[in-house]
This record gives sequence, C-alpha cells and structure tokens, in this order.
Amino acid sequence: MYYNLSRRYVRIFTTLDECRKAWEDTGSYGKISDRIERNKSWIQYYSYIAQQQENCEVSFNEHAEEVADYLAENGWLRKETTVLDIGSGTGSYSMSFAKRSRKVSAFDMDSASLAVLKNNADKLGLSNIECIEGMWETYTPQKIFSLTFSSMCPAICTYDELLKMEAMTKDVCCLIAVTRGSYDLHRKSLMQMLEVRPVGAMTTEALWYYEILYLMGRQPDVRNWTRHYEYDLPVEEACRRNEVYFQIFGIPVEQSRPILREYFNEKADAGYVHDISHLNTALICWKPKNK
Repeated sequence: MYYNLSRRYVRIFTTLDECRKAWEDTGSYGKISDRIERNKSWIQYYSYIAQQQENCEVSFNEHAEEVADYLAENGWLRKETTVLDIGSGTGSYSMSFAKRSRKVSAFDMDSASLAVLKNNADKLGLSNIECIEGMWETYTPQKIFSLTFSSMCPAICTYDELLKMEAMTKDVCCLIAVTRGSYDLHRKSLMQMLEVRPVGAMTTEALWYYEILYLMGRQPDVRNWTRHYEYDLPVEEACRRNEVYFQIFGIPVEQSRPILREYFNEKADAGYVHDISHLNTALICWKPKNK
C-alpha cells in the first residue's frame, strides 16, 4: 500500500514489528542512557540560541499561531484544554497554545530557554504557563494532559516513546516533524567540510511517525506546511553560532574556527552572510488507543 506524504509516494511496511525495527535501525538512537548523554551535548547550543533572543521584541510566532488555530478549528485546543509541550524551547508554541487553553506545561531540558519563555510569557500577560525543566527520557508526570504536543523534538524517536506520549494523553497527541525537501543553505556543506558524523539521528522524519501510527491502528490526521526564511547574519555571528553548534559533535572551537571563518568570509557581502532555511513540515495528530 502507498500514500502521499511530503509530495512523494512511499511504501507502508507490512507489519508493526517490521516498521519499528526499520525506524530504530535507521535512526541509530541507541539506549535511553545514550540519548541522555547526547542530550547534554545539545544544552550549550540551545542556551546560546536562547540568549540571542533575550532582548528581542516579544510577539506571537506566526507559524505557531497557524498551528494553534488549526488545532482549535478541529476542536482539539479549547478553553478547558490542558497541554504538555514536549521540548518547548523558548516557547513559541506554548504561548500560542496558552492564549487558547486552560493551562500549558512547557517541558524542556534547557533552563536558559525556559527562562526566556517565562519572561516572554509575562510580557504577553500569559499567566497559565508552567515551566518544567527535565529530560523526556526520565520524565514521569503525575497527571494526564488533554493534549500532548512536540515539535521537531528528537526525544520522540522510538515506538516506546510514542506509547509513553500516549499514556499521558487524554484526547489527542500532536507531533510536528520534518518532511523531504527541507534544508539549511550552509549547514550541510559545513558538516561535510568538518567531517561531522552524527551518532543517532537528530530528528525523526514525518513518514516514520505516520507509518508506525498507521500500523498501530491509529488514524493520523496530517496537515503540511512549507516555511522559507532568508536572512543576513554578521560574519562574526555566523561563525560563533556554528562554533557552538559543532561542539555538539565533538569538534573543538580551535579546529572549527579557521574553517568557519574562511568559509563565511568567502560567502560574505559587506560583512554579512546570506542564509536560507527551508522547512517542509507535517503536523500529525491522532487519538491514543481507546480514546
């Protein structure tokens, strides 16, 4: 059987076990202990990105508003809804959900991101967001949420993690995942130049979620978006951001700095580097078993 997701046809696996094994083998996610160790290496980068947002003008994110409106139009996000936002980061989705629901629990492993979220929520007059710091791999909430949500979060990377997400959900689970055709203009080239070989996939492609949910007997609803961003960064900022990023993969600054500076100086125009981020994403929503 075939279906169309992200503008191409892909084969659905015959059995749940077949799909589960293929997904987990492809991702090479490893044991929970392995994932926890990898998580720690990402915190410095997330904190760096959060710090860049500390003095930015506060407003609701346009795409998060679109997602929240879509959930509300389908009756999944209502005034009485309680939401768990897994991997909330600085809270773009949490804040859009909060103005349409009773309470949002923003869950993230990076304290700096949660601090930015709390500050921005206060400025927007949102008092119904609680921030919870921790890692998904060890998270055991004492309550059930109406809606659980996660966007581009690498933590939801196995069949067991999907079941864990369902177990804390009363009405609907929602995931935003990347689809084919997404790219960053410079990042792939830099990874090749620095010979970066990530251990464990950094995110799960949408088709894996869809296929395994299909074989679990769920009826996933899919809504696709394309977002295209073009912006200019000072050479110094482009270098520093990528120095921090590549430390995640064990590349020390003294190794990456000369390569990054040569690369971005060559690409620069009047001291600025033009960058592009093109994202094709799918919002996948489904009701947990027996819900």
